[in-house]
Amino acid sequence: MRPRCYRSAASNPARVGPAIVATLLLFALALQCFELRAEMLFRSAERNDGQQHWSALKKYANPADTAYPRTVADGTQVPAEEVQVFLYGYITSEDVYGARVMEGLLKKGKQKIAGNIVSFASNGGEVDASMELGRLLRKLGVSTVVARGDQCLSSCVFAFMGGDRRTVAGRIGIHRPYFSSTREVPDRRIIYRQLQKRLQEYIEELDFPLSFYEAVLAVPPESVSVLTPADLKRFYLEGMSPSTEDEANAASARALDISVREYLQQKAQAQPCAGVHDANGPCEGTAADGGAADPLGRRQKDETASGTGATGSVAGQQRTDTQGSDASRNATGSSRAFY
Repeated sequence: MRPRCYRSAASNPARVGPAIVATLLLFALALQCFELRAEMLFRSAERNDGQQHWSALKKYANPADTAYPRTVADGTQVPAEEVQVFLYGYITSEDVYGARVMEGLLKKGKQKIAGNIVSFASNGGEVDASMELGRLLRKLGVSTVVARGDQCLSSCVFAFMGGDRRTVAGRIGIHRPYFSSTREVPDRRIIYRQLQKRLQEYIEELDFPLSFYEAVLAVPPESVSVLTPADLKRFYLEGMSPSTEDEANAASARALDISVREYLQQKAQAQPCAGVHDANGPCEGTAADGGAADPLGRRQKDETASGTGATGSVAGQQRTDTQGSDASRNATGSSRAFY
């Protein structure tokens, strides 16, 4: 149920002065109407007593958290800082900024992402912003993860799709996009069809099947359809898309100085159930699940899914609560597409 903003019943003008009443009301409203925007968060590896620890969460949008010296006192270049990266909260167009800051730090060699993984925990947000984030992540070539105990719902899924390699141990949920504004717009249907076209083009651009677009449009906006493991494999949300896997296979074959055919034969022999499909899609360990070309490594994948690996679950780091954000944004009459 979405939280509502209301006045505190503890405020009694007959017993408390006007200034105190106003202060209490503002404080109560601030607590209950807090709008949680998505954040590109990270935490850095730190060494203490010879052991590695992870710092508290930091924000890419905060300049103080991303201020890196170019050199140390003796003039040597500062090595890249290893970081864990999370996309957490309600996604808006402003949040693409944090992702671009991250992109700049990676390209300048100031940061490197542990396991090349970005972990997701979000209930949705703006469709176009999510697609922009997805394109940026695909350009960076990162893997995306929804850890056990976390969920990626609504437009969060579009950002998650940007990962070259995708792992889901939590929940993925979809439904049809909608416009939050209640204003009468003569060409509202045309604008919505344009949104549908952008979404379909995005899904095809990132090499996901048209059936996924149809599945999204089939779910009413007031509902959420949580995808089954079979759905995740069928829509390529678990594992790699065909073009990405083909590229990975070719790269692995080159590294071994063998043909792609020879590599695929080795890959099939390495997994006892490779090439076997059932009603739920490829079995564990096949190409759709990473197979021999798994860029994370089986141990890394298992640790990440359970929340003990490089990324883990962001749910324990901060509170995930985006329902109130949508209610407050609806009141502004925004014409942005939400999901």
